Amino acid sequence: MKERTLQILQALVQDFIETANPVASKRLLESHHLKISSATIRNEFALLEEVGLVKSPHISAGKIPTEKGYRFFVDQFLENQTPNEEKIITDLFTKRLKEYKFQKSKETVIDALRILSQLSGNVAFANLDNDQTFYIGLSKVLRSPEFLHEPEMAAQIVEILEGRTRFQDLLQSLDLPTKTAKIFIGKENLLEEISSCAMLVIRFSEKNISGTLGILGPMRMQYSFNKLLLQNAVELIF
Repeated sequence: MKERTLQILQALVQDFIETANPVASKRLLESHHLKISSATIRNEFALLEEVGLVKSPHISAGKIPTEKGYRFFVDQFLENQTPNEEKIITDLFTKRLKEYKFQKSKETVIDALRILSQLSGNVAFANLDNDQTFYIGLSKVLRSPEFLHEPEMAAQIVEILEGRTRFQDLLQSLDLPTKTAKIFIGKENLLEEISSCAMLVIRFSEKNISGTLGILGPMRMQYSFNKLLLQNAVELIF
């Protein structure tokens, strides 16, 4: 088979795979910048149809590959991939795999927050090193007596959590020990808006994701219990 015929078959199969539409000679000419005429492409189509590599789904349509055409395409062209093409595919797969693993790890972090909030009765939060912050359990904390009687303090907590940026900056500035939760009580918190609260924070790091986990609530909290909760969350989940 002539080189030109092979080139047209390769282009036709690639176009049909991408679009799922029958390929007309004009489309092939425009999309692949072939330096031949539409009439020449139609002649090549006729030759390819004659040997059973392409067919017309109906009279007015362009051409589509046959089963035999797909087999010829695989046998003829797949072994001739360049190192650059292989690198593109490898890089694409690696990138998507990294994104997938990060997303799964992020889901694990959110699951951990749900458990921490349920067991502690406080806000559970996470700040990832790519500047994403999540929190769960705010409504539960706002129902505690401390904040029911002081709605202004409750509003400040809502503001700092929903504003996120200052809270993120605070968490990223903390010098945290590894594998142990650090406790900040009242004015030890660096943000005035949460100076009526206690906050426990622990750093976590694994291959796909890293950041901080924490618990935020009124100063009246179970410190020992919450500290162990955080430390177990890091040990068991990451």
